[in-house]
Amino acid sequence: MKHRLLSLLGLARRAGKLEAGFDAAKSALRAGQAALAAGAEDLSPKTWKNLRYEAGRAHVPAARLQVGMEELGRACGVKAGALAVTDEGFAKAILGMTDVVKLEKEEHAL
Repeated sequence: MKHRLLSLLGLARRAGKLEAGFDAAKSALRAGQAALAAGAEDLSPKTWKNLRYEAGRAHVPAARLQVGMEELGRACGVKAGALAVTDEGFAKAILGMTDVVKLEKEEHAL
């Protein structure tokens, strides 16, 4: 299933539906373009907390992928641990992979 997730992320990147890197993901979330925020399993706790916060502000799910940054880099062609998926179809497909994706929610006050 991990291979299927990585293939899907690579396809999303080639389709132009993936923003890689924390700053790009944050921009997509703040612009209302993102359907899903995702972080690699070895993403730093502070960056993951900030990504979850931005996803919560944008009312978008945040998912922790059970793959490392190195594997994401090979699949997507970019070295990044934080991602934003900007297509609903790709986001639903990724969230459906419950054995390699852990959905998390950030609680915050606006």
